[in-house]
Amino acid sequence: MGLMRILGSVGYPSLDWIQVGITTRCNAECIYCPNPVFRKNDPGRHMSMQTFTGLSRAFPRTGLVYLQGWGEPMMHPEFVYMLKTVKDKGAKAGVTSNASLLTDERIRRLVDQGLDVLGLSVAGVDEANDRIRPGSPIKKVRQAVENVHRIRALMGSSTPSLHLAYMLMGSRRSDIRGMPGFINSLAPDQVVVSTLTLALDQEMEKEMYPARNKDDFEEFREELLDMKSQVDGQKKVFFHVYNPYLSEGPCSENIHRACYVDVDGRVLPCVYTDVSTRDRVYRYFRGRPHPVQPIDFGHVPGDTLKNIWKSRLYREFRNTFSAGECPEKCATCSKRFIDDLTHEEPEPIRVDYTGPA
Repeated sequence: MGLMRILGSVGYPSLDWIQVGITTRCNAECIYCPNPVFRKNDPGRHMSMQTFTGLSRAFPRTGLVYLQGWGEPMMHPEFVYMLKTVKDKGAKAGVTSNASLLTDERIRRLVDQGLDVLGLSVAGVDEANDRIRPGSPIKKVRQAVENVHRIRALMGSSTPSLHLAYMLMGSRRSDIRGMPGFINSLAPDQVVVSTLTLALDQEMEKEMYPARNKDDFEEFREELLDMKSQVDGQKKVFFHVYNPYLSEGPCSENIHRACYVDVDGRVLPCVYTDVSTRDRVYRYFRGRPHPVQPIDFGHVPGDTLKNIWKSRLYREFRNTFSAGECPEKCATCSKRFIDDLTHEEPEPIRVDYTGPA
C-alpha cells in the first residue's frame, strides 16, 4: 500500500468491509426484493461521484468494498471507474449482479480492472427462477458464468472469483434435489445458499419459512447438508439460513467491523436499514408488521466516515450489541436468527449475498 494512501486514511476505522449502494436502479423485478416497493414514487438514482470520492478515503483501511445495495450495480455509468478507484486505494472489490448486463466486453473490463469477487444471483435451478426473478432469466446467468470462465482463461486471470448467490424460497424447498447438478454444471468458486430474511408483505413472509416446525427444520437442514455433500468441492458451499427456532443471537451483519453507505451517502449499520422511500414501510416478522425505522448516523461527503464512525450515537449503537442487548430499531430483524447449519459457533458472513441483485 502506498505511503500517500496510508497517510490519507489516518484515523479511519479498520473495517472488514464497506457495502456501498451505488444505485437504486434495476432492470429486474424480483418478487422478493424491496426495490420495487421503494421505486413506486422514485425511478431510482445513482450515487454521485462526489459522494463516492468522499467515501473513498476510507478504502485503504478496508478489506473489501462491495459495490451493491438495492439495485443492479452494472447500471451505474461510472461503475468501472468506481472499481478502479477501489483497487487504486488498495482494497479488494466485489459486486453482485443479476447478469443481464454482463457482455463479453464488460467482463473483460472487470477482469482487467482486477475485480476480486463477482456474485451472480439466482432463485431456482431451472426456468422457475424466471418467475421469481422477472428480468433476470436463468439462461442469462448460465451464459454469463460460461463467459466469465472463458474470458478469465483467455486473459490468464484467476479473478474475479465467481460466486453463486442462491436465494432458496420457502415454497421452492424441492429445488434442493436439483441443486447439486445445477451447481456442478456452473462450477462456481463459491456458493452461498440463503433463505429470505426481509419481507415487506404477509405473502412474502411465508417464503421465509422452508420448514413447518422445529423438527421439520432439522430435516430441512439434513437435506441441505446432503445436497452439499454431492457438490464437487463441497467446502465451497455455505449457508445463510433464517432459523426462527434459534434463540436470539448476535447480529450477523458484523456491525462492529463493517458498515453500509446508501446511494445518498448515508452511513448505516447494514443494507437492511436502507429504506430509500418517502412512504412508510413495514417489515413482517413472525406474522406481524413492524415499521422499518431508518437508522442514520451521518452523511458522506458532508462529513467523513472517520468522524461518523466515531460519533457518540454510532458508538452507543454498537456498544448496545457488545453488551448483549439489541437496539429497539433492530428488535424485529431476522438477521439475529441466522443459521450456518454447522452447529458450530458462527463466524460473521463476509458479504451479505441476500441482496436483490
